[in-house]
Amino acid sequence: MRRTYSRSEAVGLLQALERQLREAAQLSAVAQKEAARQSFIAYQQFRDKVGEFKALCILVESRIRNLAEGRKDDLQAEYERLDTLMLALLVKASMKFFFVLSANTVLPLGAREIFISELRSLYDAHEKLRNPNLQERLDANIRNDLETAEAILEEIIDKAPSLLQFSGTPA
Repeated sequence: MRRTYSRSEAVGLLQALERQLREAAQLSAVAQKEAARQSFIAYQQFRDKVGEFKALCILVESRIRNLAEGRKDDLQAEYERLDTLMLALLVKASMKFFFVLSANTVLPLGAREIFISELRSLYDAHEKLRNPNLQERLDANIRNDLETAEAILEEIIDKAPSLLQFSGTPA
């Protein structure tokens, strides 16, 4: 027998998801400032917060899908709204962070790990943009920002091709 959840449980998780989104927005602003000083610490904190948001999304989806009774369309709509806002925040933050990095001729230590996770993140963003439910909520700007972020990331990678060698031996 599958477990069911009360509406209040789903609402509580949606509220937690909204808090995670607000915290991610604050971290994004700090990360953009610190990127200019060659620091990845705040950006990594931002990315960690995005990871927490995504983990919480799994719980929210489960609660909504297994709601014991009552309507769930309003809860699903709120979830999709928050998820769309996080997608937009992630793409914009990545674009701005990459733009700052692309201006540098020397990339700081730790760049390889950031780029590997960002490549995956941009791929995931592309996949989400295919979701018909999100298509209605996203404006053309987010698609343009995603393309810009990808182009900037490619430029950075071109500057330092050895960053993404996965063999474990230096080039």
